[in-house]
Amino acid sequence: MGETMVTVEELVAQSGPVDVTWVYEQWREKLAEMMAKLQDRFELVVDPSTNGLEVAGEIGSGIHGQVQCFAGPEIDWMVYSWMADPKNGFANMHFTISPGPQVDVPLFGMAFACFGERPWGFMDFGARREAAVNTDYYFKYYEPLNERWLNVRRDNPQLDWFMSPSGYVRQVLSPIAFCYSGPPEQKTVDLIQGEADYMLDEWMKMFDAADPVPADQQDELCQYTEDWRHTVAQLDPANSIAVKLFGQDICDQLVMALGGTQRQL
Repeated sequence: MGETMVTVEELVAQSGPVDVTWVYEQWREKLAEMMAKLQDRFELVVDPSTNGLEVAGEIGSGIHGQVQCFAGPEIDWMVYSWMADPKNGFANMHFTISPGPQVDVPLFGMAFACFGERPWGFMDFGARREAAVNTDYYFKYYEPLNERWLNVRRDNPQLDWFMSPSGYVRQVLSPIAFCYSGPPEQKTVDLIQGEADYMLDEWMKMFDAADPVPADQQDELCQYTEDWRHTVAQLDPANSIAVKLFGQDICDQLVMALGGTQRQL
């Protein structure tokens, strides 16, 4: 198994123009399928603060995309986002789901991307308690996925682990994070989509099986979740790409949307 240790911005710069429409179309279809699964399970309402965060366009017309954020009785904040210029080798789409404080299930994060010709995928559970010392939390939410994480690495030497040059990003990742790119072939797309389905299904099972958080702990858990979400959005090194594509003002709006800092619901 190889390793990639450059920034996302450097990956985009190194790739040169390459048509990844064949991957992009599958990413969009899978993202919509996962969104439908979430909407079947959770009551979700679009937050008005993200109205207008879209750039219309067709494939070949340049960069286009949309950011929508949702809230509901069980979900504090959910980001559904995609942006792409697939004729020039760029696509980036993701979910970030912050549960409400009534349960301590980890945040769910997932991204499909092309930064050049290689399909790239990320899935992880963001801890909402200190798993290094709260071993009950670790063994409940992370250890059950450890063997599968090991098997992915053992069984897929064709993949490259994405090693972020950012120390902050590396410490945010959990021990069971999927963060790989692979050769530009259907096998890679199928593997990434299969892992995304598996991890979302596992996360939803954990959510449904979660014990309620005592009322006197919910404010603290809610604040920690908000702080986690805001900080990760602000310190994401990939924000520099949004600045180049859309300008600083739009990038700032996107970061606020991801963090939910101007939410109305």
